[in-house]
Amino acid sequence: KHGFDLKQAAKDLLKNKGKSLVVSGTNNTNIQLIVNAINQLLGNYGTTIDINTPVYLKQGDEERMQKLLADMNSGQIGGLLMYNVNPAYNYPQTDIFLGGLKKVGLKVSFSETMDETALLCDYVLPDHNYLESWNDAEAVKGYLSITQPTIQPIFDTRQFQNTLLIWSGFEKDFSSYLEANWNEMLPLGKLDAENFQQIWIKAKHDGVYTIYSEESDPAEFTVQELKLPKVQSSGVELALYEKIGIGTGKYTNNPWLLEMPDPITTATWDNYACISPRFAEEHGLHFEDVVKIDGKFELPVLVQPGQAYGTVSIALGYGRTAAGKAGNNVGQNAFKLSGGIVKLEKVKGKSYPLALTQMHHTMEERPIARETTLRDFINNPSSGNEEERFDEKNNATLYNKVVYDGIHWGMTIDLSSCTGCANCVISCQAENNVAVIGKEQVKNRRIMHWMRIDRYYTEDAENPEVFHMPLMCQHCDNAPCENVCPVAATNHSNEGVNQMAYNRCIGTRYCINNCPYKVRRFNWFEFTNNNKFDYNMNSELGKMVLNPDVIVRQRGVVEKCSLCIQRIQEKKLIAKKENRPLCDGEVVVACQQSCPTDAISFGNLNNANDRVSKEQKEQNSYHLLGHLHTLPSTTYLTKVRNKEA
Repeated sequence: KHGFDLKQAAKDLLKNKGKSLVVSGTNNTNIQLIVNAINQLLGNYGTTIDINTPVYLKQGDEERMQKLLADMNSGQIGGLLMYNVNPAYNYPQTDIFLGGLKKVGLKVSFSETMDETALLCDYVLPDHNYLESWNDAEAVKGYLSITQPTIQPIFDTRQFQNTLLIWSGFEKDFSSYLEANWNEMLPLGKLDAENFQQIWIKAKHDGVYTIYSEESDPAEFTVQELKLPKVQSSGVELALYEKIGIGTGKYTNNPWLLEMPDPITTATWDNYACISPRFAEEHGLHFEDVVKIDGKFELPVLVQPGQAYGTVSIALGYGRTAAGKAGNNVGQNAFKLSGGIVKLEKVKGKSYPLALTQMHHTMEERPIARETTLRDFINNPSSGNEEERFDEKNNATLYNKVVYDGIHWGMTIDLSSCTGCANCVISCQAENNVAVIGKEQVKNRRIMHWMRIDRYYTEDAENPEVFHMPLMCQHCDNAPCENVCPVAATNHSNEGVNQMAYNRCIGTRYCINNCPYKVRRFNWFEFTNNNKFDYNMNSELGKMVLNPDVIVRQRGVVEKCSLCIQRIQEKKLIAKKENRPLCDGEVVVACQQSCPTDAISFGNLNNANDRVSKEQKEQNSYHLLGHLHTLPSTTYLTKVRNKEA
C-alpha cells in the first residue's frame, strides 16, 4: 500500500549491495534470522553492519535471573543487594520473586525513592541522583564516557559506589577511586602523572574518551535453519511496548511525562489497549469501551489506525503503586502479561474516559501538513506546495507594511526531519514554567502546553501514513490577536515577537478566539500553591524545577510561546557587555536546543546568511494558513517522503 512495491524494494537493495541495511522491529527469532540472512546476501556485514563494535546496553541475563529466583526460593540466599532495579513492580514473574524475597535473610535496596521493591526491604540506603553522581560507562565498545555531578546532593543520600567502598574498607571516595582506575587503564598504565592529568582533564571536559584498537576482520553471519514456531491457541497477539515519555515506568511520577501527549495516540495520563479499526468493528468494540485482558485487569479501548489486525498493544510503565503522588495508580501494570496470545473480553456496560488532545484545536479542510515524494521534489522543489506559492507581502491589506530595521526573529520547522518525539514540548514546558493541570482539565481541552505536536493520518485507516507537525505561536506580523485585545496586553515588538504583558491581561480571551492557529492558553485556575493541582509547584522541593528567569503566571491570564524571550535578552546583555553585535546562531531557543533531529532553526530573518533566513526562502517553504495573510514569522518546510509514489 501507499506505493510500496516489494519487488522494487528488492531491486533497490540489490543495486546497493554493501550500502544498504535491513532491520527488524521484532525479537521474533525466525524474523531476525531472515533479516540477518538478507543482510549477509547484500554484503552488509563489515560495511553498514559492524558487529566488532558492539553496543553494551541491555545486557540482562534471564538465565542468571532464573537461577537467582530458584536460589532465593530454596533459601540459599542469605543477603540480597538491589541497585537500580525494581523487580517487585516490573519483573513478569512477580509472585515467584516475592515468594523468594521472604526467604532472604538480609534485603537492602539502594533506590532513590521508596518504590515497590524498597518497601519490602530491611534497609533502604538511597543512592544519589545521577545528576549528583560520578560514574563511567562503556556503552559502545571503545568509547568510554564519564558522568560528573552537576548539582550538590539535595537530600542526605550517598552514592551507591561510595557505600561499597566504605564497606570494603577503602578510604578513597568514588571520584578518587574512579580517577585512579583510569590512571591504570589509560593506556595500560604506561602514562606518567603529567600526561595522565592532561588526558583525564580532557576526558572530563569532552565527556568521552576513545580507545583505538586494532581492526579485526568483520564477522560473518552464519545462515541457520528457521525454528518451527509453537502452535498458539486462538486469541489476540499481544504487543508490549514502551511509550516515549513513560518508558519502563522508572520516572512515572514525573507529571510532565504523564501529561505529555503520546506522539501517535495523543493520549495523556493513562495506558489503554490499542486495536485496529477493522478488529474493533468486527468485535463490536468502540473508543473508551473497557476490555479485560487475560482475566487479569481491565483497560479502555483505543481504536488505533495502523494497528495490525488481530493484535492488541499495551504500554508498559503504568500501574505503579509506590511511584509518588502523581504516578500512583495511573493505568495498569502490563508487566504482569507475558506476551504471546491473550484473550480480550468486553466488559458490558462499562466505559472509561481517556484524555486525548488531537481534536482540541482543529483546522479542518485546509492544506496544513503538506508532503511530496523525493522524486517529485528533485524534479520540482515546489511540489506539494504549489497552491500557496504566492507573494504574501503584496496581498491587499488594511495595515501598514511591517518593516524591521534591525533584528526580525523567525523560526523554521522541517517536517521531513520531525519525528514527533515531543522533546520540544517538554523542553518548552521546563524552560517556561508551563503548568501541569491533570487529566480532568485536559479532558476539558485546557492543556497548557505552549508547544504542541499535531498528528495527522492519511485516509487509509488500516495502513495510514503519519504526519507530525509542531505548532506554537506563529508570531504573525499581521497578528489577529493583537487588534482585538481591549487592554493592549498582547503587542508586537520591533523585532517581530508577539509579546504578552501578563500583568495587563484581564482574561477576555478575545485573542484566543481570534487566533486561527489556536496556540494561546488561558489559566482557568491558579495552578501554583493550589492543592488540587499539587504536581510540581507547591512544595519547596517541587518549586526547584521552576526556571527563575521566567515568571509563573497567575490565574486569569493568557499565555503562549514567547520565542524564549528570556534567552534572547540574556544573549543581548552578554553582547552589550562585550560591546559587540549578536552573532549568528548565538540565541538558541529551548525547543530548538532539545530537538534530536535538528528539525527546528531559529534566528534573524534580516540576516541573509542566517540558516533560518535561507530556509524561509526555499521553494518548499510555506506559512501555515498563509492565505489568511497573518504573515507568520514561522515557516514550515514541506515533508519529503522517500518513496516511489
